[in-house]
Amino acid sequence: MAKKKTRIYENPIPVKNGKKEMTDSMYEKLGDMRLMLMTTMAEMGISAEEYDSFLKSDIDREKIKKTMLDMSDYPFDDDFEEYEFEDEDEDLRPSLTLRPINDKVVPMADADKKSLRIKVQMKDVSKPPMWRELVIPADFNFSQLHYAIQAATGLMNCHLWQFQRLAYQPDLQIGIPVKDEYGYGLEEWTHDADKTPVTAFLAKKGDKLEYVYDFGDDWIFTVSVLEVMERDEDVAELKKWKCDMQPIEDCGGVYEYCRLRDIAENISKIDKQTKKEVVAFYGFDNFDMFAAWLDEANIDPEYISERLADIPDEFEDID
Repeated sequence: MAKKKTRIYENPIPVKNGKKEMTDSMYEKLGDMRLMLMTTMAEMGISAEEYDSFLKSDIDREKIKKTMLDMSDYPFDDDFEEYEFEDEDEDLRPSLTLRPINDKVVPMADADKKSLRIKVQMKDVSKPPMWRELVIPADFNFSQLHYAIQAATGLMNCHLWQFQRLAYQPDLQIGIPVKDEYGYGLEEWTHDADKTPVTAFLAKKGDKLEYVYDFGDDWIFTVSVLEVMERDEDVAELKKWKCDMQPIEDCGGVYEYCRLRDIAENISKIDKQTKKEVVAFYGFDNFDMFAAWLDEANIDPEYISERLADIPDEFEDID
């Protein structure tokens, strides 16, 4: 039998001599508290370097802890008794909404005369990889870049989306802020996509962000700047691509996409029993209908060009 590992916590809250020993329940609650604190630090954008600098500083941490305890209504007694919060069903989401970190972003000075050659590559897909190479006007905002990616990948603008340095890391969240309680948009954001120029974050070769679309299926694309060019066209253009199959809305995300791609590549070799299983799994009446659905997912450069030529200046609300 494997030996049970002992969980060790750094610097738990002080336990004075003579107090009873910490129980497993207390350590578990301490673990929850540490997780909440680390989540708060991440939400506030505190970097590892900033935290390390704080630990090495001569700040009077005991005084700060005393102030925090004086301000707190939480009963930190020896037994960590459960605290009954009032109005447990109260929706606290509005109080969690992040405000913009920095309204004053600096775009490329001559963005109206430049274009960006970018590569949009789906994460976690290989052999072959799936990517699209685009040239976009450098004075696009992030809503326009969103539309360009949607067009190039065959997606239909049905779900929430955001641009980040790394997917789901909250230090940067560029998207459409929610306007009302039941409206479309992000509840947590740092920059409004309509008001944020692409070159505030993607301005030179090698700059990268991650684009997250549909927080259920979790399509994640790396957006990389390949080249800054003199402006030739005033609309976005598809230049190259790898892998003909586009992502399919609501199919289940990247892993289901890879499965469907494998089926499409070997569709002529599928036996009757497998066809029955595939039809039943995906909810089609027959295999021909399923095959036609897959065929519709193949890239259509002409349709992509039409969509790229019709990108609005700002995000248009989804009906």
